[in-house]
Amino acid sequence: MNPPGFRSALASKAFRRLCLAHGVATVGQLVLTLAVGVHVLAETRSGAWVSVTVALAFAPYALCSALAGVLADRRSRSAVLAGSAWVRAALALGLFVWTAVGGPVAVMVGVTALVAVAATPSFPALAAATPECVPDRDLPPANALVTCVENVTWIGGPGVFGLLVLAGAGTEATVLAAAVLFLVAGTVAAPVRLHRPMRDRPTGWLGDLVAGVAAVARRPEVRRPMSLAVLDNFLYGYLVVAIVLLADAGPEGDDPLGLLNTTLAVGALASMLVVNRCTRGDRTSAVLVVTLLGFCVTLVILGLVGATAVGVALVTVAGGTTLVAEVAAVTLLQRGTDSGTLARVFGIYDQLNVGAIALGSLLAGPLSAAAGPRGGLVAVAGLGIVLTLPALRGQLRRAPGLSPGPTTSTSSPPPTARTDVPPRSPTELPARRRSSTTP
Repeated sequence: MNPPGFRSALASKAFRRLCLAHGVATVGQLVLTLAVGVHVLAETRSGAWVSVTVALAFAPYALCSALAGVLADRRSRSAVLAGSAWVRAALALGLFVWTAVGGPVAVMVGVTALVAVAATPSFPALAAATPECVPDRDLPPANALVTCVENVTWIGGPGVFGLLVLAGAGTEATVLAAAVLFLVAGTVAAPVRLHRPMRDRPTGWLGDLVAGVAAVARRPEVRRPMSLAVLDNFLYGYLVVAIVLLADAGPEGDDPLGLLNTTLAVGALASMLVVNRCTRGDRTSAVLVVTLLGFCVTLVILGLVGATAVGVALVTVAGGTTLVAEVAAVTLLQRGTDSGTLARVFGIYDQLNVGAIALGSLLAGPLSAAAGPRGGLVAVAGLGIVLTLPALRGQLRRAPGLSPGPTTSTSSPPPTARTDVPPRSPTELPARRRSSTTP
């Protein structure tokens, strides 16, 4: 048996297929969105129309992900992922025909929004399917791989679109290429046959949605890691815009923007080398709190030093800590949620985190204008420290040797935990990414 790690997680053929299918479909999603956006600009010469096109391509993630999770809890998660890709392929082929005949732009924009709606079940289905494909000990490296696929494909999608444009492809060809990518994704996922989740009793869609929300609101082992993940993604969204503003505020003639963005990605990729060791076993909850706190402290210092050589190094640390925190949060959610509601929990997770990234990005501009790019970053990151400290205190109280009274028995899992994983010690109860669907 392989030791826990990336190789062990990738030994699961089902996981490999689903992860690859999700990545290929994400590339197709971005190629399609950019192709339609460029076509809309060429046809209308209106920046407002382009903004509407892009906004409608991303809004469904913040509006429909919770319902998408309900769907993934009612059907086989592998079938939902494959079906999502095939529905997008059919819509993209329709767009190809519509573009070829010169149909109205408004219809193209509307169909692009429907493609985005069809994409929303993909991540909740993959996140909920991962514990079905890999053993508990391989969840951290598997989640790190999913996060890496998300980030790489969101960065690589525009690159694929750019290569198609450089090759002379017009709108029809790029839309057709997106349709082919969706078909490939559906074909890759189709051979995986995961069972439909067990349901205690049949309920309607609204009842399922309410049950998912209740699982997040009432279960500490779900609510705590999700709350810290939302904070992590809010700070990430703020950082993405703050990096632009910090670079712009630097000395004249010095433009460190490219370097800062590159080091952010390098830090995230480098953390994958240690994330498996960091989040293994009972320390996952502690790692979530410590790395999130480290992320906040790093941002405070970055705000103090600005876009200097030290700042570049700090951005690297920030990229690593935010990714490890997200992987730890996802792992705790998978361990603390029963299989029947797992996709709904991740649908809500996706919806909240996309909203958190958007809110952080939206707040960065006005706050930087009021307090300066550095002052605004210090203020927001300082608030992050304040919000994380209660989780740190709770983690310390649960640490062995620090809790008063008798030791809690660990002979069986907590009532709300999945019953198909090994028992956990009290230190693994959660002490409290970046959404996968956002570049």
